[in-house]
Amino acid sequence: MSDKQPSLSRIRLGPVVLHGATVVLRPPRIADHGQWRRIRLRDRSQIEPFWSSSPLEWHERHTARLWVRECLAVREESRAGRRVAMVIEVDGRFAGQVELISIDTGTGSAELGVWVDSEVARHGIGGLAVAMVLDFGFGPVGLQRITAPISPANVATASGAVRLGFQREAMMTRYFDAGGARRDHELWALTAAMVPPGGFAAAWVRGHRADRSAPRPLPPTAERTGPPIDTGTVIAAAARHYAGRVLHLMDPLRAPRVPPLSDRDQPRVVLRKRRLADGRQWRAARLRARAALDPNAEAPHSTWADAHTRGHWLREVLRSRPGLRSTAGLVLAIEVDGAYAGECRLFDLDMFDRNARMFVWTDPALGGDTDRVRTAATRLLVAYAFDALGLCRIATAIEPQDRDAAAVAARIGMVREGRMSRFVGATGRRADHDLWAVTVPDDTASPRT
Repeated sequence: MSDKQPSLSRIRLGPVVLHGATVVLRPPRIADHGQWRRIRLRDRSQIEPFWSSSPLEWHERHTARLWVRECLAVREESRAGRRVAMVIEVDGRFAGQVELISIDTGTGSAELGVWVDSEVARHGIGGLAVAMVLDFGFGPVGLQRITAPISPANVATASGAVRLGFQREAMMTRYFDAGGARRDHELWALTAAMVPPGGFAAAWVRGHRADRSAPRPLPPTAERTGPPIDTGTVIAAAARHYAGRVLHLMDPLRAPRVPPLSDRDQPRVVLRKRRLADGRQWRAARLRARAALDPNAEAPHSTWADAHTRGHWLREVLRSRPGLRSTAGLVLAIEVDGAYAGECRLFDLDMFDRNARMFVWTDPALGGDTDRVRTAATRLLVAYAFDALGLCRIATAIEPQDRDAAAVAARIGMVREGRMSRFVGATGRRADHDLWAVTVPDDTASPRT
């Protein structure tokens, strides 16, 4: 995002009028708690089956303290540029929420989520809110790809996605813990090339104006929702929120002490933490692997070499020290017969600490051993992710022409789930990629809180 753009925590979109109803998107406020809780409790049967699982009862998930903590989290993530979270207002009243999460300006990607008050649903309000956020994401934020994971049982949301122009790309196996169990979700996506003339909101309004049978949605009901949140509750919730952030810094997922990992069937192959002394071998291996790793392979060789100096290596090691929660993720060196031979990387940890992506590269100097080493290293990484880190799903993006990587993925039990359009892979190339994934065999673990 440009420095000239306003903070995402202060964005206000609209107004846009649909069937006589005025729709505005604005950041959540602590004072919204009463309306938020009333609607969410009333619409539990429509929301809970598709919402993240929790050991708490539904009413316990909608307390004043949790709402205050959510507002604080939204403000922090918005200021950091990672999230656009908006309240949907219809004729001035709270009627749902829509957001872009996991915003990555490096790859130009984000994920969409939305829920709408049942009193204004089925009148195009939810679709209009999504359209307004899409215009903002593809416009001022500069995104190139926005995805939406949708449960196959959520027919209404999938229908709205089709009407907006989303394309179904994959069926993601046991992708998300919703309604008490990990469930499959369809991956729907839009790219910047698919933005209609005038934008999504204008196209949505035009489409609904043509539907003269669509009635004007009634404004959300104004009901008594109890007294406003008192100052003591706000202070207590804020204290809990910031204490949680401190504890988060000590989470073992942040900087795990990874012991050397080895496979009895391939004892020559070991995964271990990177060392500063690996820098020379890393540079040589990266130069040999340039054709597979350079997103601009036609660029001069000197450009690639200049990006792999000892200073760059030091920055790489320091950047990944925080572990799986860092931007770089958890990076482990692959060692073959005691010599550095490539790297494994776990990254893009989701907000529930259950899903992550993986990338493995090896030194071409391995020659005929390449497939065996990559297979052994990948198997070790996945086993560590499931057994030690408690992850439930590991995915990887493989370009269709990379048959060797696809063969390794299939060999360790990964399944091809679909093809993602204009996706930025771990090498930095924006291109179509096949989505491969493997899930933990035993899915009895309870969700983290």
